[in-house]
Amino acid sequence: MKTKLAKEIIAKKLSKDYNLPSDDVLKAYFMEGFYYICAKCEPQILTKTLRENHEVLRSLKNGAMIIVPDEPDFNDENEHLMIDEELSFALINYVCFLITKSEEAKYYKLCNEIINDFIANDGKDKEYVL
Repeated sequence: MKTKLAKEIIAKKLSKDYNLPSDDVLKAYFMEGFYYICAKCEPQILTKTLRENHEVLRSLKNGAMIIVPDEPDFNDENEHLMIDEELSFALINYVCFLITKSEEAKYYKLCNEIINDFIANDGKDKEYVL
């Protein structure tokens, strides 16, 4: 998901009662969300086996690691969130949870449900059978 779209979705989800924070604060919230998600599961996009100038967030078995994602740039039209597509809505909901200062626990619950689905599917996209 593109970073700009993620920001727009958050603005729409919260438009009735909350204002978006500045981009610097929003970036910090996104980074906290990345860290939270990476503590709960293993996003494939952030899982590497070679160190290659990456800052390591946490080590995994067999020499693999989860790297620290790049900060989002909301002004770049082409930049994507540095997380698996399936987890992008977990990240969005976690950021909404942080913006609402824990008053909206529904966002926290949604975030964790998406993470649990990701784990249950071994980090693979759901396959739809017709």
